[in-house]
Parts: sequence; C-alpha cells; structure tokens
Amino acid sequence: MQVRANGIDINYELAGEGDVLVLVHGAGDSLRMWWRQTPEFSKRYRVLTYDIRGFGATGLPDGDVNVDVLAADLRELLRALDVDSAFVLGYSMGGRIALQFALRQPEMARALVLANSSVGIGPAPEGAAERRQALIDALRRGEIDAVAERMTELSFSPGVKERDPELFCRYAAIKRASEPQAFARVWEAMTKAGPADLSGLRCPTLIIAGERDSFVSMEAARATQAAIAGSRLEALPTGHAAAIEAPDEFNRIVVDFLAAVSSKPA
Repeated sequence: MQVRANGIDINYELAGEGDVLVLVHGAGDSLRMWWRQTPEFSKRYRVLTYDIRGFGATGLPDGDVNVDVLAADLRELLRALDVDSAFVLGYSMGGRIALQFALRQPEMARALVLANSSVGIGPAPEGAAERRQALIDALRRGEIDAVAERMTELSFSPGVKERDPELFCRYAAIKRASEPQAFARVWEAMTKAGPADLSGLRCPTLIIAGERDSFVSMEAARATQAAIAGSRLEALPTGHAAAIEAPDEFNRIVVDFLAAVSSKPA
C-alpha cells in the first residue's frame, strides 16, 4: 500500500492489531527484511513496516536527503495513518532515523529500540569506515550485485553463508533489489549525520548489539547505553543483522522490553 506523506508516496504494510510498533529498516533493505519479525510481533501489536525513501517502492525525489528528512517522513507517515504514538524499532541506519524521530517528536515515541545501530558515539570496528566508503563507491558505479553480496557477508557472523545458504540468498536478494544510485545517495547522506544529543531522549530505550558486528562495535553500543539514562543493553552472539541471524532471541528481547514498558503506569 502507498500513502502520500511529507511530499512523497511512501510504501507501507500493516499487520496485526493493538498498539502500533514501527519497524525501520537499514541501508539497502526494504520492508521485506522483517520476514522473521512481523509474524511474531503482529500477534501482539499492529506492526507497521515501510520503505524508507530511496528504497523498496518508495521513490527518492530531487532535493535534500538527510536524517531530519527521513525522520520527518516517519512522522508524516504516522500522521497520514492517524497514529498518535508508537513503539519504534530501528535497525542499523533505521535506528538513527528512529532515534531522530524520538528526539524530534517525543510525544509520538512511546519506546525506542536501537538494533545494531550507531548513533555517532564510541569507536567503530577497525576498517568499518573504509568498507562503507568502498561499498558506496561501488554503488556509484552501479555494481549492485557485488554490493549486495558483500553487504550480506558483512551482515552475518562468519560461516552463516555456508551453514544457511537459503537465509543468505534471501537477504542478499532484498539488497540486490535496491536502485544503486538512490542507495548510494541516501547512505552517503546518513554517514554525514553527526553524533546525536542523547541527553534529550525521554522514552524508554533498548539497545541490541551483535558481538560480531562488522559495522557497530560493542564499545559503541556500551557508550550509547551509558549516554541514555535508564537504557538497557542486550548483546547477541551475531553479526550486524541480529534480527535475521538470531530471530528467536531478538524477538523475545523486544517483546519482553515492550511488555515491561506497557505495564508501567503512564
């Protein structure tokens, strides 16, 4: 389905009933990446997935694209769907968008989950910046097949490709469907987002990290947790795409966190 919001047609899907839980995907992904989360989360929540501008079936018009624009897209999508407030879970780049949304619209963010997401503080894994730039350069050359393969390798723990080739191929196919120039434009813009002012965050926050993450270090996850008062950190023995590599554990952690948030008096 599509709805007009913030000047663009945003592609989205809804599943389940109850309080709204928004899932915000990462760079090179689309709403299709949540195939291991939506069936479980929709048993308890009204799950909203959508394609960030420039990915999936949401276009990327001319003009500025940055973290504020992408957070405004989420705000206007919720308004277009008559949603006053929601739980928001963002993965990787989507976590930075979800965080910006929570900072800019505190009345709309009931809780925040940052999954394998850098917010600009703490050290990155060795070589992460160089790997990211090489991938952006390859996208500029239109090499989407090579980028999809390499990004999928970097998204999982070593050996996943051999142990579960079907899983690997399914995630790589999602990335391969991206339009390379739009992918590069959005991803490069997001690399320029400076560190967030986490002191302004007011909603309950869960941080999920992967112990073998190639893009976000455990040190950065710990620094993020230390900077967000009252936040909770959960580490999984995975690579970057913890939600896909370890869905049972990931989903349980999220459901338990949201249940605890919901049980607290307003």
